[in-house]
Amino acid sequence: MAPPKTIEAILKETKIYQILRPKCVNAPQDISLKEALDLMHKEKSGYIVVRDEHLRVAGTFTERDVLMKVLRKGVSLDEPMKKYMNTETIVLSKMDTIGAAINAMREYNVRHIPLVDETNQMTGVLSVRTIVTFLAELLSVEIFNLPPKADQVFETVEGG
Repeated sequence: MAPPKTIEAILKETKIYQILRPKCVNAPQDISLKEALDLMHKEKSGYIVVRDEHLRVAGTFTERDVLMKVLRKGVSLDEPMKKYMNTETIVLSKMDTIGAAINAMREYNVRHIPLVDETNQMTGVLSVRTIVTFLAELLSVEIFNLPPKADQVFETVEGG
């Protein structure tokens, strides 16, 4: 019997498409801030992947953009969302690994990464929540058996 794989090995081998959830909130870049906020509220989403007319990723609009750019004095909700979206967006493919996605999220300080195909067309989005869910399922035995306090050490075996 082969030894169990390490977490590092699993993250290097598991592809994004293997854990991907189907939800991808997206919108054209010419919608207003009000329409963008309404869409985020309706979809209970912290992001919008902004697409161009060819379904290519044009950028992202996130809760962070709302907090840092939109909630300022003098910003009208009738203004176009594209004025406030992030156009320097990192994209990945569904064939990239979970480890690559974690590294990209850390390096670029993002919580959502749009996914594209070979023609650069949008195919989905990977969220940090999806990754955390995957890791929680992967490590469920270890996590559920942690003591309530990190420094807690039991003198006897439970139930003994």
